[in-house]
Amino acid sequence: MEIAGIAGGRRSCDQVWALDGALRNSPTVRFEDVFRKIRPGVAALLVAFVATPVCAGAVADRDYPFTGRWRMDTTSLAGNVKPTIFRLIGGSFYKDDNKPVEADGNLHPVSGSGYVDEQAIKVESDHVVTEVDRVHGKLAYTVEYRVSADGNTLTTNVGNYTNPEGQAVMSVTVQRRIGMPTKGAHLISGTWKRVSVSVDSKSDWIIRLDGDHFSWRTENGTGFDAVVGGKSVKIDGDNSGARASITRPRPDTIVETDFSAQGTFDDTLSMQLLPDRNTIRGTARSVRQKSPTTFYLHRVAE
Repeated sequence: MEIAGIAGGRRSCDQVWALDGALRNSPTVRFEDVFRKIRPGVAALLVAFVATPVCAGAVADRDYPFTGRWRMDTTSLAGNVKPTIFRLIGGSFYKDDNKPVEADGNLHPVSGSGYVDEQAIKVESDHVVTEVDRVHGKLAYTVEYRVSADGNTLTTNVGNYTNPEGQAVMSVTVQRRIGMPTKGAHLISGTWKRVSVSVDSKSDWIIRLDGDHFSWRTENGTGFDAVVGGKSVKIDGDNSGARASITRPRPDTIVETDFSAQGTFDDTLSMQLLPDRNTIRGTARSVRQKSPTTFYLHRVAE
């Protein structure tokens, strides 16, 4: 599922990772890395989930109304959120540990992610840098990095085009500078800590639970339909070829487990419906993240 650059074109887990600023080798965040090396504790948890399925027929859906439209409370995101490090110097653009990309406005091949395989970086001014990401020849993301006049605030505007309809879903991340600017480099260079994230309502989660049939989607068609306790299914709008499976270890809890196109475990997302029936507590665990990311979603009146 997808979060900081992130809204709307991937899995639910990836939304969370992106928002948490930990995934993918793309503009907005390595949301994927967050959601997605399995630790013994996580492995044990997964075993427990699989070993104790709930018979859907024995659970009244009206008592656990997962069905509805849900909006993520981005202020509730909690986890091991590392600052983002940018360097733009000597004509090369660096983000965190990613390999540098020439900042000449032309598309260059990038690797390390199934979501982006070409990237173009362009310096628009002393305060603005733009990025275009493509995958398999198609537009995936557009990003504008804008540094404030005083040089201490970075606003990142991301357009996500990876949904089945190819329409832009927007997100905005605001970060504050930590330490001093890098001398002789573009103003974006330095270390930045996340302050806030906002996402388009098109990123709302539309959940349907009817007996043992579960569906997770967004307005633009990203998502999947699965049978609780059944085989993994393809995730529409996920460029990497990832698949998802669903279990229900307790009447109030649904667990999504994501696998890569190669069949390896990526991440899990536990969705627990709280007693007020209008709040879901999400807990995301990734093979690339030592500690889980937690967040809340609230029901949206339709």
